[in-house]
Amino acid sequence: MKKMYFPAILLLLFCIPRIANSVYTSKVTGINDSIETKIDTLIARMGFSSETPGGVIGIIKDGSMIFKKAYGLADYETKMPNTTSTLFNLASTSKQFTAAAILLLEKQKKLSLKDDIRKYLTDFPDYGNTITIEHLIHHTSGIKSSDVLCLMAGTLFSENNREGDYDFIAGQKSLNFKPGDEYNYSNSGYVLLGKIVEKISGMKFSKFVEENIFTPLGMTHSYIYDNPGRITDNSATGHIREGEGKYRESGYENSSLTGVSNVYTSIEDILQWDNNFYNNKLGRWDFSKEMTALTPLNNGDECNYAFGLHISEYKGLKTISHGGGSGDFSTFYLQIPSEKLSVVCLFNINAGATSLAYKIADLFIKESPQNIAHPSKPEKADIDSSLLQICTGKYFDNAYWIEVTITREGDHLIFEAPYQGRFDLYPSSDTSFFVTFADLQVVFSKNDKGEITKGAILQGDDKFELTYLGKDITHPEEEQLNQYAGNFYCEDIDVTYPVLFRDGKLFMVLPESTAEFCHSEVESELIPEHDDYFASPVSGIRFTRDTDNEISGFILWNVGRVRNLVFSKVE
Repeated sequence: MKKMYFPAILLLLFCIPRIANSVYTSKVTGINDSIETKIDTLIARMGFSSETPGGVIGIIKDGSMIFKKAYGLADYETKMPNTTSTLFNLASTSKQFTAAAILLLEKQKKLSLKDDIRKYLTDFPDYGNTITIEHLIHHTSGIKSSDVLCLMAGTLFSENNREGDYDFIAGQKSLNFKPGDEYNYSNSGYVLLGKIVEKISGMKFSKFVEENIFTPLGMTHSYIYDNPGRITDNSATGHIREGEGKYRESGYENSSLTGVSNVYTSIEDILQWDNNFYNNKLGRWDFSKEMTALTPLNNGDECNYAFGLHISEYKGLKTISHGGGSGDFSTFYLQIPSEKLSVVCLFNINAGATSLAYKIADLFIKESPQNIAHPSKPEKADIDSSLLQICTGKYFDNAYWIEVTITREGDHLIFEAPYQGRFDLYPSSDTSFFVTFADLQVVFSKNDKGEITKGAILQGDDKFELTYLGKDITHPEEEQLNQYAGNFYCEDIDVTYPVLFRDGKLFMVLPESTAEFCHSEVESELIPEHDDYFASPVSGIRFTRDTDNEISGFILWNVGRVRNLVFSKVE
């Protein structure tokens, strides 16, 4: 959950199992043997074999399935193999069906995308700014994401999971930001869209989608899991890893997650869905154009999330895609419309479905040099050590409440931040620095006197502003840390986080599942920053004080999809 400024660099040593034993069902048409072998090798390198959970790969070209193949087990306990007709939970890849349902209702003139959601969800809170259906579609509503709320409450993977609970979502006291100001992925928005479909249609969401989308498209095997008693023999079971070579059924099933997840489908049914982008069977309107339509943010900036689909480019070609990961299923749908090529990866275990889809696409497409701008890599400049020294000191990222320390080491700088890592910064000028392992730069601004005023981290299209704090910043002494200890309760997620003072250090006690998900200890150290700010493995936090200057609570500021979680000190 921690925000990383740079991608983790992992060295994976793959042990490749025998390919022949990994395949249970195969039907290949229209591709040569070398491509099939390459795909088999990619799958094997991921660690899948006939003895592990696995998945299904499908490749669609010019409206036909030119490759489909099943790997591994649909159920590890019973040893039932995956086949090309096995049904998989699409997880968040399900969202495009929810968005299509909304479009169908719009075409029927039963709603407008500009409608205030409170027109249909009359008891939803009024946060002072209108939230429209369009905001929910494009993840620009500012509504806190229910999956992360449950994660921080320690209930995400338990029977008490309220991720799809309307009352839980509607019970949040604030938004992350003003609707339309930003894009921030929120599962809550698609839960609410499902509720709106039900309110307008008078039907269960699953029934509406099955009757108005699955049936007309010929997706005869697909269904939405909204009934915990439903038994479908041909559905894969979701799995999680339990040590080397061991797996178990996850038990993550949550029948309330409609609108956001829980579409079960097969590779053949996805073919029917994919073909509808080129020949719409749902009405006399341009399905592909509507599903990929974008709406700008309030400031005019582009938001690249359309109707349950990300719109981007790969090797100079437009892509339409979405991935899904529920901890026990991993899926990815990639469409390259100019090539009439789609790649579908469905797994019943956490896997690298996204990267695999692009590797498979690479077997069919080539870069178009005229369409691709290859940015030149920065070159290391020889900068006087005194100019390097000017940039050193403490900086603060106000977006994530992270204190950054910049020091000099020889002919370059060192970037270091709690729970973020330490890495070298090499100068390309006296105010611009780069790393060697990623597209990331750190730049500094100076005033007329040559003094540092601020900094910024640039990564791709993202910019993280850094406030310059100075070189000598006072942090709380050991004897001062005890004042922060106590129990702190968050009403929004109904959870208490104890803060302990022990051996001269401060520790926050996280729910066990939260700590496991964040790869941290249950008792995680709070590292002092300036004033009442501390770094934690989940977010920067700031303790609050009452009128008597006593500690009254703290704020977990930014956990990605959730911001400004307020905890109050309790006796």
